[in-house]
Amino acid sequence: MSFRLAALSLALAVAAVAVPTHAQAAESDCRFTQGYWQNRAQNAGDFTTDIWLSLRDQAFYSSGLTYGQVLLVSPRGNAYWILAHQLVAAQANYANGADPTGDTAAALTRADEILSAYTPQQIAALPKTDPLRQELIQLANTLDDWNNGLIGTGLCSGGGSFAP
Repeated sequence: MSFRLAALSLALAVAAVAVPTHAQAAESDCRFTQGYWQNRAQNAGDFTTDIWLSLRDQAFYSSGLTYGQVLLVSPRGNAYWILAHQLVAAQANYANGADPTGDTAAALTRADEILSAYTPQQIAALPKTDPLRQELIQLANTLDDWNNGLIGTGLCSGGGSFAP
């Protein structure tokens, strides 16, 4: 895949250090929502915590914020932040072992291209009818469906077990 993996490679390196249990390996292709990743710091003690800790302080594109800070931004209609929330969760899920395919892989690639090229301020300045803004919303919807288990293998449960 061509989407940006700089921050994710660090997460994968951290995750590779710990040997996952059978339950963790079975869970690795399921996904967690953006809220789950936002709350990782408060829920220490499972294998996703190491992944989140390696991502949360990394710079998120040219937003001026970290991955962790992005999830605290209220989108207020800005398509950049709407997409950013879902992309943070999708990239964390990818680092956790979830395998994006088809439309999800294409959405990750395109989201990476767009967020690499634009700042939040540039996207905020677009009219609501602008095709680029509409594309960001569409990409966010695809990633939201994947993060919420509506596309692919399903959600992981908060308790550490797979919930299809």
